[in-house]
Amino acid sequence: MTRDKELLAAWLGQGGGIVSVLDELPQRLMIKDRRSVYVTCNRAYARDLGRPVADIVGRTDADFFAPELAALYVQADQHVMTTGEALTLEEPFVIGDRHSWLRTSKRPLHDEAGEVIGVLVSFEDVTEQHLLTESLRRHDWALTALHRAGEALVRAGSDQELIENVCAALTHDDEYPLCWIGWAVDDADHSVRVAASAGRAAAYAEGLNISWGDGPLGLGPTGSAIRENRVIVNNRAASQHSFAPWKERAREHGIAASIAIPLQAQNHAAGALTVYSRSEDSFGDREIGLFKEFADTLMFGIEARRNAAALDAATRSRVLQEEKLRTALEDALGAIAGVLEQRDPYTAGHQKHVAALAIAIGRELGLDAEKLHALLLAATVHDLGKIEVPVEILTKPARLNAAEFALVKRHPEVGYQLLKRVDFPWPIADIIRQHHESIDGSGYPQGLKGDQILLEAKILTVADIVESISSDRPYRPALGLDQAITEIVKIRGSKLEPAVVDACLRVLSRGEFVPHTL
Repeated sequence: MTRDKELLAAWLGQGGGIVSVLDELPQRLMIKDRRSVYVTCNRAYARDLGRPVADIVGRTDADFFAPELAALYVQADQHVMTTGEALTLEEPFVIGDRHSWLRTSKRPLHDEAGEVIGVLVSFEDVTEQHLLTESLRRHDWALTALHRAGEALVRAGSDQELIENVCAALTHDDEYPLCWIGWAVDDADHSVRVAASAGRAAAYAEGLNISWGDGPLGLGPTGSAIRENRVIVNNRAASQHSFAPWKERAREHGIAASIAIPLQAQNHAAGALTVYSRSEDSFGDREIGLFKEFADTLMFGIEARRNAAALDAATRSRVLQEEKLRTALEDALGAIAGVLEQRDPYTAGHQKHVAALAIAIGRELGLDAEKLHALLLAATVHDLGKIEVPVEILTKPARLNAAEFALVKRHPEVGYQLLKRVDFPWPIADIIRQHHESIDGSGYPQGLKGDQILLEAKILTVADIVESISSDRPYRPALGLDQAITEIVKIRGSKLEPAVVDACLRVLSRGEFVPHTL
């Protein structure tokens, strides 16, 4: 046994039953020595590996994981033990067919002299949160790209300029490394002519040999989209047999997935818009719907330019497209709110009730329709950031301890980070970020004061306090409206905006809000 192992064994022995304590925790925990060899682990982690604890001790990550994953884990271990600093990161976890995402914490272990002798590793499964975040991010990429492309429809002076501008707009921020538009040629080979392309991987489209016939060169996404006149999604390019003729070319240009949308003229496909992504599984149902709507709008725009009498209709179509994009954003927020409520049954409906009271206060203050709409959307998902808080903390039937409350307090900033890149026409992300600020600067996360806080956020703060106090919570029954009124009156003018509190009191006096009970 090495010196480090002897010290770790002594450390574990001095812990007085520390191994049995680790076994009682829901988190996966393990201890490794300086060489990243397992010294011990708890039963929860052993179950994940499908082995008894005794069979894990003395082994390394290379015995259980693919080489690239094992190397990634060991690299993080060594970083922690070399720097002596704790590390928290999000990383993949693959065992057999199981693919998960973990939030891992690694902390150095020291001997009595302060020397690092090993590392304590703990992790929890955050696959649900990761997938939700990735879905929202992909949706944001598509919406942002299509918004730019919609502007290109209006600015272009010719058909060629139009399709070139569209390709450039869709690849503007490099999330989509390539976009090209091809027209079906009625020749013997049923070839597809590349009419416009743009993006970091534009060289992929140079000299591209594609057909819309039923031969081998016509079985790829673009050819199939034109021939079958339907959207073709290739979310795993490397493993798609029909993509074999272009597989190596795609690998060289960093292409992992694609979507091909037919450009319809009357009842047939005149060509296709093909967009590529650097990441697999980039095109879900929402993205498919958005791109299909845009392709229809693009072809309408092209045909409208060939018919001066249809220009007014093209403008109306663009307005309709903007409305659809706006509706898609709102639908995405509604879906997110539903996911949050499913995670936490004790507070299901909290956001909806806060939104109802906030809107009533906003109307009382005379907010216009746009501001009321922004307030409604922000209130509906104001606790979005709690997606990173473990469910057992959210539903804990007792007061939270300091560490748990510190984690919960991060939710306004986390919600802001998730939504800040979404191109809303309203300051949704900022309202969410500010809904725990106080006018005296004592709030969080930014410590804003007075007019630094948006009026919509001040309204949301008051509505949140009233709903939380007057409704049932996981750790106590409802305290009632009288207690809620006493609280907001007590901090009126110090923490809460006086005009907002007064408006809320008028709303409550008319009985326009009913507390939520389980």
